[in-house]
Amino acid sequence: MVTKEVNILAEEKPKSITLSDGKDYKLPPIDMTTLANIEKTMGFGLGRLQTKLENETMTTMRALIYSLLKEEQPSLDIDKVGRLITLKEISSISSTISEIMAISG
Repeated sequence: MVTKEVNILAEEKPKSITLSDGKDYKLPPIDMTTLANIEKTMGFGLGRLQTKLENETMTTMRALIYSLLKEEQPSLDIDKVGRLITLKEISSISSTISEIMAISG
């Protein structure tokens, strides 16, 4: 059995996503503050996130991305975030979100 060494002092790095305006936006590492901000913005915590993503995919995905982006880009509002995500970006954003959630899980 191979055990993976974890460096508890290593800092998680932010991920970047490119939106329809061609700009790269940083998604912060998931820490307690980020989780609290997601919960506050979305009105529910990670426990319900998976179910919401399965049933209300676009609404939940937009709210999740907005809650992550607003930490670095406070001038963005939820509608602007929605307009910056076209069908072209959805696949790569979904992959990035899955990566982030896997790391935090």
